[in-house]
This record gives sequence, C-alpha cells and structure tokens, in this order.
Amino acid sequence: MRRLKSDAEKAELQAAAAKQRVRAAKAALKQTRKLYKAEKKAAKQARKKFAAARTAALARAPKPSPRKPTRAGKKAVKAPAPKTYKVKRAAVKAPAAKSKVPKRTRVSRKPRRAPKLRARAARDPMRSASDVAKSVIQRLQSVAPAKAPAPAPEVPGPVIGNDPPEVNP
Repeated sequence: MRRLKSDAEKAELQAAAAKQRVRAAKAALKQTRKLYKAEKKAAKQARKKFAAARTAALARAPKPSPRKPTRAGKKAVKAPAPKTYKVKRAAVKAPAAKSKVPKRTRVSRKPRRAPKLRARAARDPMRSASDVAKSVIQRLQSVAPAKAPAPAPEVPGPVIGNDPPEVNP
C-alpha cells in the first residue's frame, strides 16, 4: 500500500515537472518567434531604405527654378532677432490637474521619400465595349477554318476464297 502511494506521488511530481518543461519550451518558442518577427521586420525596412536610396541615386537632381525678380520699390524685410532664453529656477509646483485639451503629437521632421519609379502603363489596358463587340462579331462572321473530313468507315470488301458459293434461285 505504502509503495503504491509513493509511486503515485512520484508520478504526480514527474507530471508537474513535465508540465513545467512544456511551459518553458512554449515560452522559449514564443520568444524565438517574437525575435524572428522583429528580425524579419528590420530586414524589410532595410530593403525599403536600400530601394529608396537606390532610386534617389538613380534619379536626376531637379534643376533649380529661376528666382522671380523683386520689385524695385519694395523694401527688404529684416530677419527677426534671435530669441534669448531665460534660465528657469527650480521651483516645486503642485501637480496640475489634467486639462481636457489633448496634447499635440510630435510631428516627424523626416525628409520626404523619393518617389517610386513606376513601370510604364500598358498602351491599351482596357478595351472599350464597342471594340469588344466588333471583335466578337468579326469572329462569328468569319468562316471557321476547314476541318479535315472525318475518315469514312471502312466497308469490308469481298474476301476471295472464304466466301460460300452464291446460289441463284
């Protein structure tokens, strides 16, 4: 009896250990998949950057447009003087209550991407309905190509020597 009890406890402990190993393996697999996806995404972004850089390198630089002449009587506008910033003293402020105005999101200051080079469009990708109708009518009215005549079924000819003698009444 005691032996059976100890065997049952051992089996329970082994089952619990197996569950832990399975959970650990699943967690490792999940982490590996996550890393794989991140690497795949990074590779895709690198390919896109490479394609954009290649396109930018191959594209001609646009010619600068000529400046428009200014009027003679117009006065030049001075650039504003640079702002001077005051250093704030560290002061302890009470936490401000949440305002109902949402904060503005930061605007990305990235340069624009180079436009993609597009393949030339097909000359006539879609035919008009009248063109389709004309081609169908021409196909129906045209004479179908002559087919080879079907071979005539072979009619057995007279076999000499095996025929019974003909009897005339």
